[in-house]
Amino acid sequence: MTAQTPTQAGASQPLLAVRDLSLRFGGVTALDSVSFDVAPDSICGIIGPNGAGKTSLFNCLSRIYEPSEGTIRFAGADITRMPAHRVGSAGIARTFQNVALFDRLSVRKNVEAGCFGDFGGRYLSSIFMTRAAREDRRRVSRRVDELMAQTRLADLADEIVADLPFGTRKRVELARALAMSPRLLLLDEPACGLNHEEVVELASWIREVRDAMRVSVLLIEHHMNLVMRVSDQVVVLEFGKKIADGTPELVASDEAVICAYLGSGS
Repeated sequence: MTAQTPTQAGASQPLLAVRDLSLRFGGVTALDSVSFDVAPDSICGIIGPNGAGKTSLFNCLSRIYEPSEGTIRFAGADITRMPAHRVGSAGIARTFQNVALFDRLSVRKNVEAGCFGDFGGRYLSSIFMTRAAREDRRRVSRRVDELMAQTRLADLADEIVADLPFGTRKRVELARALAMSPRLLLLDEPACGLNHEEVVELASWIREVRDAMRVSVLLIEHHMNLVMRVSDQVVVLEFGKKIADGTPELVASDEAVICAYLGSGS
């Protein structure tokens, strides 16, 4: 059984529309005709057993991988062949399962790196520190201060990222992604390596970001309690195919999903 999502029910035009997306590496099919929508201002969880194709899907959405077939539409525009370096300016930001930061830079410098689009391409102005460049700097500084306060990083602004514990590094990467002012935030296993208290805090933070910043969130996560707690919609993949798509309640009771996680004999 595949349940209707809010967008399928005609509530609004989807922010993200994935249609018949396939990805093959030689004879291996990582994604097989996957289709789903993500509504504006919503949280969508992507779940499935190991090897289901979840990270391959994220790599297609962030344009690291070139899909073999299908289309990806974001905010009404076809981004299927968009160069990877343009994805951020289009409004999509991403974190990674293995935290990807500038380890020898401070927390503040890492978050500032996400604000590159706020300089409006005025590279010469930045070099010579013109009036426009100084205003850019002030605007970026204010934004970084706000983000570090929101993610509880203000007291660590000058700390070198490599010296921080894993959970804190996760927060730095999240703050940097939000510094890009995305409309869609891709979170790749944000709860990985976090303790119970940090996971509870993460769930609250994801909802807060969605509500305060009006950003949609696409979430890959093995932590089922987190996914079912924060998601408006859950998409389930198995062996590269979509086997369910709907509300957390409907997906949790779907026989195909139960079979995928517990085995046919359960």
